[in-house]
Amino acid sequence: MKKLKKLLCVLVASALLAVGLCVNVSADISFTPDFDVYSEAALLINLDTGDVMYSKNADKQLVPASLTKIMTAVLLLEQFQNDISALSTTKVSGGYECFDELYLQGASTADIQVYEEVSYKDLLYALILRSACEAANIIAVNIGGSLGGFAEMMNIKAAQLGMDNTHFTNAHGLFWENHYTTASDLAKLTRYAMSLPLFMEVAGTEKYELAATNKHSKPRTISHTNLMMSKTNGGSYYYEYVRGIKTGTLDEAGRCLITTAQKDGYQYLLVTLGAPQYDEDGNSVMYNFIDHKNIYEWAFNTFEYTTIISKTEEIAEVPVEYGDGVDYVIVRPKDEYSRIWSKRVAADSVHRVVDLKENVIAPVKQGDVLGTLELQYGGETLAVVDLVATADVARSEQKEMIAVAQSFIGSDDFYKAIQYTIAFFIAYTVLIIILKIAFAKANKKRAKLYVPPKRDSKRNNW
Repeated sequence: MKKLKKLLCVLVASALLAVGLCVNVSADISFTPDFDVYSEAALLINLDTGDVMYSKNADKQLVPASLTKIMTAVLLLEQFQNDISALSTTKVSGGYECFDELYLQGASTADIQVYEEVSYKDLLYALILRSACEAANIIAVNIGGSLGGFAEMMNIKAAQLGMDNTHFTNAHGLFWENHYTTASDLAKLTRYAMSLPLFMEVAGTEKYELAATNKHSKPRTISHTNLMMSKTNGGSYYYEYVRGIKTGTLDEAGRCLITTAQKDGYQYLLVTLGAPQYDEDGNSVMYNFIDHKNIYEWAFNTFEYTTIISKTEEIAEVPVEYGDGVDYVIVRPKDEYSRIWSKRVAADSVHRVVDLKENVIAPVKQGDVLGTLELQYGGETLAVVDLVATADVARSEQKEMIAVAQSFIGSDDFYKAIQYTIAFFIAYTVLIIILKIAFAKANKKRAKLYVPPKRDSKRNNW
């Protein structure tokens, strides 16, 4: 009986421990467009959900060119994020150390001169819009103490942002050894930059007027190098939904570009690296702009927010032991799972893997976790959602007693009990026989010792 009690304790404990956890693992599922992408690497992210919608060589280490300047802008903005207005009132300048390494390198500039006193805000606009290399070095010297010191700051920040495949050696992005990054890392950097005050205001500006200085007697207007933003100068590259962010071009890097685009309530970030600079005939072509326009059009026409699994959908029946009137309970998803999804891929094409708990014992409460639903597509796990009971199931004491009795019959304890019973009856029978023999012998002995009394014939009595 002790074993029987232990069995009941285990069953009760199992019922109390039958509780699950909602995992909600989300994976990036990349879709493939129906056209060629010229860039060597590309990464398209939906900014509302964080989902990666397209990826090509996203973790390949490549030369970033002037996309480097986004990190330079980040370190500057972090210095003033608690008082962003001070960018306009704080003026700095740079000596020859900021210019010497740029000489005869084909570096892009905003015509800022040696020891010209320029506000940090104007340097920031020159850095992002005109991709001014001298602006990058002036910022570097004044923020980092030296060009080398600023490069160290850049790498520290990269590590903090999880840019594990990145290393910077300068603030401007000209080709130097050991200066590399990836599309994935640049996406992390850009998303962080977008969270800082003023960054998107600067990066999304088409034209800006630099103030007059001690070297320039009159204000000057600069324009963004991203022609996709310009209806006047962009020509066929113009795309009305694009905003910002940064261009970059080097012979060693090809044409690089980071932009955002928003249309019909959907917002994307696109990073491309290594697009060709020329076509087969040697004509200069902005393949980076072509890639961005094509990818955005594909994204806006292809993707929409889709419910993959509804929380009202009944998924399976879970057997319940000792249920009062029922022997199962229906389970449904604890949470709805929705995401950006291709219109060309039916939601029911997502593979479902149902894992239900075994040995579920009543009582069951509505909302109890009784299993999980794993959603898979293309061999990747999209998410794991808890499955919960849709109703209460009360406990039947009668069913429990019957089940306990049934489980006892046929068990080791049952057979031992039969053995003990048979042994008892055998022992009892033997004991009875022995007792009867003993009583019989005792009676015989008493009979031999017995002397009957003499009879009185006169009185006719004993």
